[in-house]
Amino acid sequence: MNLRRRLRARTPDTPASAESVPRVVVPAVLPQILLEAVSDTSLVVTVNGDRLAAAPITRDEITATVTELVARFASPTRVEVRELDGRAHADILTPPAPRSPFAPPEPAEAPVAVPSLMEFTAEGFVPGEDVAVAIILRHASADHTGKARALIDRGEKPALDGEVVLLGRISGTTSIQPVD
Repeated sequence: MNLRRRLRARTPDTPASAESVPRVVVPAVLPQILLEAVSDTSLVVTVNGDRLAAAPITRDEITATVTELVARFASPTRVEVRELDGRAHADILTPPAPRSPFAPPEPAEAPVAVPSLMEFTAEGFVPGEDVAVAIILRHASADHTGKARALIDRGEKPALDGEVVLLGRISGTTSIQPVD
């Protein structure tokens, strides 16, 4: 009896759609960011054995510096912090996934409004005195006893038109000026 073996082409066990899923490529040697404390507030940054800058960074700048470097490497990165007392903290950080071409566009940042300043001046105040600045929303009339009552809706947004009052808190000096 003669048995023959037939060679069959092996098919991979992974489905074809798995090839379309992006994978994180981990280099054989991870990039390394080393932050060494030189004082309570400053650290020296070393990237892959090379000192990053001539001047140390402050602890407030750690997040921005490490985020920028990990994004620049575009691969998982070992980050180590060595404190003055000998303690060491280490972690491996991965950069954010690249933006999908099918993702909706990010909303544009709202433009920053340039302030449009108006100036109101008056004389007769005591030097250094607090002067209240108020926008007149509306006028009310006093009743037969001389009492006035004003109601303001908390949800009302005051419009900058009409008049502005400057009121000296010590001198009582009052200046009412129109808004042009």
